[in-house]
Amino acid sequence: MTNSPIDNHSPDWPTISLIVLNYNGKQHLQECLGSLLKLDYPEHCREILLVDNASSDGSQDLVGEQFPSVRIIQNAGNLGFAAGNNVGARQATGEYIAFLNNDMRVDAQFAHALVTAVRSDSTAVCAGAKILSWDGTLVDFAGSAGHFAGYAYQVANGKPSSAVADGTARPVLFACGGAMLIDRQVFLDVGGFDEDFFAVYEDFDLGWRLWLLGHTVLYAPGAVVYHHHHGTLHRFNAHRRAVLLKRNSLYSVIKNYSDENMSRILAAALLGNNEEIVTQAQQRGQLNLADFSFLSRLKPKRATIELNKVDAATLAATHDVVQHMSQMMAKRAVIQSRRVRRDEELAALFHWPFRYWPGVSGHTQYALADAFGIQSIYESAPRRVLIFSSDILPYPGLPTVGSGLRAWGLGQGLKACGHDVHFSMPRAALNGRTTELPPEVVENAWEHHTMLSVVRKVEPDAVVVCNWAIMALLPTELLSVPVILDQHGPHMLEREYQNYGDYDSNARYKLEALGKSDFFTCAGYKQQRYFEKWLKDAGWSDQEIAERSAAIPVSLSPELPERHPAGETTFVYGGVFLPWQDPSVSLSTLVEAMESRKAGKLLFYGGRHPVYPVAPGMFESLLAQLQTSAHVGICGMVSHDELIDSYTRAHVAIDLMKRNPERELAFTTRTVEYLWCGLPVIYNDYSELSDYIREYDAGWTVDPEDREAIRRIIEDILANPAAVAERSRNAQRLARERLNWSSTVAPLDSFIRHPRMRESAHMIRQAPARVITRNMRYLLREAWLHYRRSGPLGLWREGTAFLKRQAR
Repeated sequence: MTNSPIDNHSPDWPTISLIVLNYNGKQHLQECLGSLLKLDYPEHCREILLVDNASSDGSQDLVGEQFPSVRIIQNAGNLGFAAGNNVGARQATGEYIAFLNNDMRVDAQFAHALVTAVRSDSTAVCAGAKILSWDGTLVDFAGSAGHFAGYAYQVANGKPSSAVADGTARPVLFACGGAMLIDRQVFLDVGGFDEDFFAVYEDFDLGWRLWLLGHTVLYAPGAVVYHHHHGTLHRFNAHRRAVLLKRNSLYSVIKNYSDENMSRILAAALLGNNEEIVTQAQQRGQLNLADFSFLSRLKPKRATIELNKVDAATLAATHDVVQHMSQMMAKRAVIQSRRVRRDEELAALFHWPFRYWPGVSGHTQYALADAFGIQSIYESAPRRVLIFSSDILPYPGLPTVGSGLRAWGLGQGLKACGHDVHFSMPRAALNGRTTELPPEVVENAWEHHTMLSVVRKVEPDAVVVCNWAIMALLPTELLSVPVILDQHGPHMLEREYQNYGDYDSNARYKLEALGKSDFFTCAGYKQQRYFEKWLKDAGWSDQEIAERSAAIPVSLSPELPERHPAGETTFVYGGVFLPWQDPSVSLSTLVEAMESRKAGKLLFYGGRHPVYPVAPGMFESLLAQLQTSAHVGICGMVSHDELIDSYTRAHVAIDLMKRNPERELAFTTRTVEYLWCGLPVIYNDYSELSDYIREYDAGWTVDPEDREAIRRIIEDILANPAAVAERSRNAQRLARERLNWSSTVAPLDSFIRHPRMRESAHMIRQAPARVITRNMRYLLREAWLHYRRSGPLGLWREGTAFLKRQAR
């Protein structure tokens, strides 16, 4: 077969057999088959087959009467999805076969779009359609994903159809078996759908197998079908569905992973499933592990332990796997003998290798993945990261705030590493600009009561919380993903200045936030040493501090802006007015020097915080003093893009503050942005960033209280523009080599690719209240039995004991 795009006017149309599998779906067949007859595809190049799994509702009679052109294949019994479709594939005559669920209707371009997609790629043999709800408003399938333990997922399932872009065909791990096209000969050659699966995940297994054997699977958004409902799987009750999900996930693991990886992933999957059973039984009060301790001298409170049917389904699934192990190993041998791709080559196609493991906690998942080295297989796969910023982010039209720029740099750095990054900033920061910002920015903006909904919407693999003060607002007890806490500074003195709580309560909140986190980052090494004591007080071990904390300097893009300095020597000062900052000595000295020499200009950018009601400190009186000078231009708060444009036209930045504990630990964002724009900086001589500036000769470091030294530096600047230009080049070299996000974010990237949840953080994030609502039917039944046996007093005693057990 020659893979090439189809010309609508060409006679070279490949033949297609459209296979509709049916089991008692009479009510769907008129719309399904009627839509297939209306396909914009030559009639002589297509056939429609109805494969009937022994329906008893009159389906065959209806098709025979109303759709005489449809060929009916009658199976003797209900063979299930996999075997039933295989029967149709063997009897089909088309070059391609298209599988379609009976409760779907197709768009007229369905077949044309799928064939065009497959012929667009020389290695493509299979393409899946975009599946929407019956009314077209919601997504059913718009791409696929897989979990390392063998679970399959439909990307964007349940989301508004407007949320997924059309675009061109793209590679996916598997095509949904309910609406897909595949080269018939290839389908038969690779073994078709695995009939031991019966139903569920057989399309996942097929797609995985196709990739291993050197083929390509695509998602074709131009091929659209409409799905009436998910009737097939829901004909089974919950515990039978659970058997299919658990068993078939293990089948996929056994068959498809390489010799190097299969045994360790199978071990992790079995241990995780076992942990699920134990955890669920504990949470329902059916199991107390202390009863099984050899150290316990107490007799077990229960002679027998009852598992509910869904938990028992995991054991039944494992039993099924053992019973069919010889068949699975025989199929595995065939696949492994023919495979041409390594597991690691398919890592990115899994998309969600650590996202959802049904019933297994995030802590257990990551502990097993780490213990068995599973993360190394998927380290090339990008992760979805949600970043909660405590402040305004530098989107076009918005002003600049240091902590927001810090969060932005972390996110952009992770994007540069290939991750899918989503930002969430305070809704108050939007300031009525909802029409000017990208829709996602508005939709993801947080308020204290909406943070959980943002998490559920984004569905992240990891969450980065910027600033411990907002960690308390995040409902981390409901998170099963790693949480990274990033600190731009200590944030204790700041709260003192703002009269925000007393020291003891602030310290308690800070320790709680640190205790909930799985990884910790801050803006500098000096800060990292400061936070080590806090981390220890929050319950971190020395080993955890060494392995799970990192200094990531404030960083900006490796693409530096072009400079356009012009006119007289221009100094800039910029920033939000904050009460713990005092640049009065340096700025007044600068103005005096400029007036004395009758040269130079200061552009003063800044104003009150655009989001939080922070007192301006001494800035308003300083502003009144500065604006009396003809050498000073008061520019106020401007948008970030305007600010950068101004910086690239200026010559020197001044960023000198009176010394205090907050300033000593600060790794100032505004200074990094000055350097990035090529502005050499007059800076203090006591902080970590001072060492960078001295090393690169990217400015001047000085005691911020030494007026005479500051004056000499300013006079030298005004007199020697060539020296200023040299330091300007050094400033951008410093930013490019040491302060760009492509190089600084490596520790965070490494953790997100190899996450491990801290045991103590996991315990803190478990809410005892969860167990009360997890299985209300069980609780009500138990309450009624205790009431019958012991009356109200017995019920109260047992209820109290239950809550105490859960609290432990």
